[in-house]
Amino acid sequence: MTPFFKYVFILLSIGLFFSCAKTLTDVKPERLPKVKDADLNQTLDSLSSSKFNYFYSKISTKFTDSTQNVNFKTSVRITQDSAVNALITFAKIPVLNAIVTKDSVHISDKREKCFISESLDYIQDNFSVDFTYRNVEELILGLPIDYDTSDRYFQINDPFSYTMSSHRKRDIKKIERKQMREIITFYRISDDLTNLRMMRIESPEDSAIIQIDYLEREWVDGFYVPTEVDLYLLTPKKEMKIRLEYRKTRMNEAELIYFVIPESYERCE
Repeated sequence: MTPFFKYVFILLSIGLFFSCAKTLTDVKPERLPKVKDADLNQTLDSLSSSKFNYFYSKISTKFTDSTQNVNFKTSVRITQDSAVNALITFAKIPVLNAIVTKDSVHISDKREKCFISESLDYIQDNFSVDFTYRNVEELILGLPIDYDTSDRYFQINDPFSYTMSSHRKRDIKKIERKQMREIITFYRISDDLTNLRMMRIESPEDSAIIQIDYLEREWVDGFYVPTEVDLYLLTPKKEMKIRLEYRKTRMNEAELIYFVIPESYERCE
């Protein structure tokens, strides 16, 4: 598989790239009034149950790591609970078309004239990513990834932010000290309790971290959709940053998803 394919998969599935450890720095706002855990849980519950029919946006992507910078544009179309389509272009020329469904992933590479057509297990098998279709929708729409309304979450004692965690503070210290095989998830909620501002996923066993910062949003037909997003991945051997800028976003307007693999294409190696 070409490095380009790997970057695309990282972009689509980075929300569930479960490997993390030390905390990224973040500018602290002013002190906030205290709120109850129930209020924060209510916000997360509401966001995680958000319903829509269709989504479209043209996303400019800047990918940076220790070896190179890659810029490209992606037209994203979503039919909720059905399919996510991403058409990637360089210099206005389509180079890759991908579609993800609940049980499959298909990619047509116009540059290499080859294709991939596999089950979703393909992503986990090749990139060690615990990946579901729902996670793609959550990442793109700025919803709490892998949030479960039946689980219990705990407010972090921080006067500068509203943050809920999948683990208590004492349990987090124990996990970090013993490098236990546990995933720690943090959801930072906006000061007005309407949206997800940041999400961080940690796995002390792997000594790495993934953080997603939803920097700006806009109101589009009943939804606060992201307009600028920063994604960071830190591991002992790797550091990546991805900047996403959403433009021309539409909500709940029927979107035609067009995906065809030419008969002349062969399977990608």
